[in-house]
Amino acid sequence: MVKAKFWETRANNTQLKTQLMLASANQEIREDVVLKRLVMRAGHRLKVSGDSVTVSRQIAVDLGYYLFCHHYQMPRAAYDLLAVAQAIDANQRASARVVEFSSSKQ
Repeated sequence: MVKAKFWETRANNTQLKTQLMLASANQEIREDVVLKRLVMRAGHRLKVSGDSVTVSRQIAVDLGYYLFCHHYQMPRAAYDLLAVAQAIDANQRASARVVEFSSSKQ
């Protein structure tokens, strides 16, 4: 189980690093200051922390906000980066509790 988790983490890190390199090489992203800084910041976070899950979740949040602010217009390379980030984030299991609401007494 530990080996499987290690290889999964390593594969996620490699996939995210590769996609960040492709995005940073894209001309449209280099011309857009906001996207350029987003990609550079994500690459730095991945290099420092090595946690692809946290970085990909933050990429998804940042790109979602970018999409909202720019009327859902974004370069293709940014959509590709968002797809990879969402794929990594979606594979993570999150535990949650079910909270029951008390019924109102009338």
